[in-house]
Amino acid sequence: MNLFENEEAIKKNKNTKKIMIIISVIIVILLIISGILLYMIEDVQKNTMKFTIDNKNKSLDKTLFVFEEDDIYVNIKKFATLMGYETHNSEYKDRYSENTTKCYISNTYENASYILNSSTIYKKVTNNEDYEYFELEKPVKLIDGELYVTKEGIEIGTNTLINYNKNNNKISVLSLDYLTTHYIGQFPNAVVVDEKANFNNKKALRYSLIVVLNEEGKYGVYDAEGNEIIGTKYSNIIFKEDSQEFTVTTEEGKMGILSVKGETKIKPSYDEIKQISTQLNYYVVSNNKKYGVINENGNIVIHLEYDKIGVDQNKYSSNGIESPYVLFGKCIPVMQNKKWGIFDVNGKIIIPVEYDEIGCTVGTQSGKTGNNVLIIPKYESIVLGKEKKYSIVSSSGEQYVPMILDSVYSQTVSGVEEYYMNFTLKVQEDGKIVDKIETYNVEEYFEEKILKKEENLENSNNILNETNTTVDNTVINNTENNTNIQEPQNITNGETTQQYQLESTTIN
Repeated sequence: MNLFENEEAIKKNKNTKKIMIIISVIIVILLIISGILLYMIEDVQKNTMKFTIDNKNKSLDKTLFVFEEDDIYVNIKKFATLMGYETHNSEYKDRYSENTTKCYISNTYENASYILNSSTIYKKVTNNEDYEYFELEKPVKLIDGELYVTKEGIEIGTNTLINYNKNNNKISVLSLDYLTTHYIGQFPNAVVVDEKANFNNKKALRYSLIVVLNEEGKYGVYDAEGNEIIGTKYSNIIFKEDSQEFTVTTEEGKMGILSVKGETKIKPSYDEIKQISTQLNYYVVSNNKKYGVINENGNIVIHLEYDKIGVDQNKYSSNGIESPYVLFGKCIPVMQNKKWGIFDVNGKIIIPVEYDEIGCTVGTQSGKTGNNVLIIPKYESIVLGKEKKYSIVSSSGEQYVPMILDSVYSQTVSGVEEYYMNFTLKVQEDGKIVDKIETYNVEEYFEEKILKKEENLENSNNILNETNTTVDNTVINNTENNTNIQEPQNITNGETTQQYQLESTTIN
């Protein structure tokens, strides 16, 4: 090899090295870019919300969940639809009135109602007359024109379990049907799907409580780990979700209350037992077809002397009655020998048991237009009836309007209940005394006659101690109700145009 050939080889070697360096640099750059891309893809995947129902991936509507600090709000209608519920623009108790600030969801077994700005939701199992109430930490709210509730609220309403894994950015939902299948695999004797199953007991699965039935036909309760909570010895067991307890029935047909921990709250010693207030922890009980009220310790509040406790809530569907057993959280209606009265929650009678009716059902009678009325919520008032006449009293037993009304009813106007009362006057026309029906708007009457009267009497500490009803000059003495009605007799040329005005006065 000569000198020229040697120099050519050296140049070729240098070029090869340069190419190798360039290729190495390109490879390094590509590796860096690949690493960045992989990181970005992983970051995008991590920040993309994953959503599953019963362990199956689902596409996620971005408006389904809204995160506000530590709270997750859920679109009520959209989530309910995903879980197989129907949705409606009203609350269930007033389901034939359209109102977009309210919503109830329903399936074959149950319905649940939500109301804007309310922290209370209520549920009702199909073919069960009683409602269950649940208090949430935060109220239902409106987001972009749609109703949302917290995760807790939608779980209760749809009988689901929802888990949010922040690290994986994943929301997992388990339905009640999924839980049923899961627990049946662990507890073959679980009573949740056959003809003996009670839907209330199926809901107990959400709380890892399994109602079981042995070969002898006896019921008991186990937890998810297989620990016995309630011995398998009862002829029936029913779970009550809102109070987290079980109603048990013995072989002898006696009923009592056990907690979800298996602790005895009320011994099985009654023919019937039903919780009427979770706030008060009160129960209606009966023996020998006589009813009374006891507290959670079994102490008597109202003796077992009555034929009925509470009212028929179905008669007053638009009246906003939260509980047919405890009106306004303080009044307990009772019926004895077809006469009605009212106790307070301390067991003190505030309205004597002497009235033919509690509430007025004239509104739905043939030929009438209006809704039946038991209470007037704004004024915490109750309607009583005797001998086909009606009065209005306060929740503490004070009389606002005496027993002179022909009817009290309401009409729904733009989703709002407006209350009215009718009264028959005696007027003179063409030399004859004839009946004339006057109609009063209850709110206007209360604002003008009763509330102003209360203001005037506050300083004298004699608020509403008497109730007088005046109609000009003629005074009719009604000794039974201690009320006065005055009828004006403004007669001109033998004819009377009688101006009648009910006025609030005091009751002795």
